[in-house]
Amino acid sequence: MEKSDLFKEEALKDICNRLVLKQPDAVGMAMIELDCGCIDICGVSIWGEPVGSIKTIALGQETGEEDSPICSQCLESKGRVSGRIVNQRMIWPGHEDERPDRDLRIFIGRRVFGDHYTE
Repeated sequence: MEKSDLFKEEALKDICNRLVLKQPDAVGMAMIELDCGCIDICGVSIWGEPVGSIKTIALGQETGEEDSPICSQCLESKGRVSGRIVNQRMIWPGHEDERPDRDLRIFIGRRVFGDHYTE
């Protein structure tokens, strides 16, 4: 894994840990990475339901406006992500031994991303 990928992975883990502290019903975080590099995240309950709101993190292109939290491509698409997803997965907080068991992780992932979800 490249240094920038490791940095991004650590940043996402940190965000996930902070998210579940703020949202006690969240057991994990759904992540969708777009072709521009921006990432949409949302807490997920043990039943695979959204917890809190979707947050966008601009990790790709320059942002459109000085105070805008998303890039110009995301501003232009007005939140439509169809055809722009390059990666989607669940991120679990804490250490591996603190994660839900594999069957529950698969159940949650399939509720969020559909029947095709695998770890």
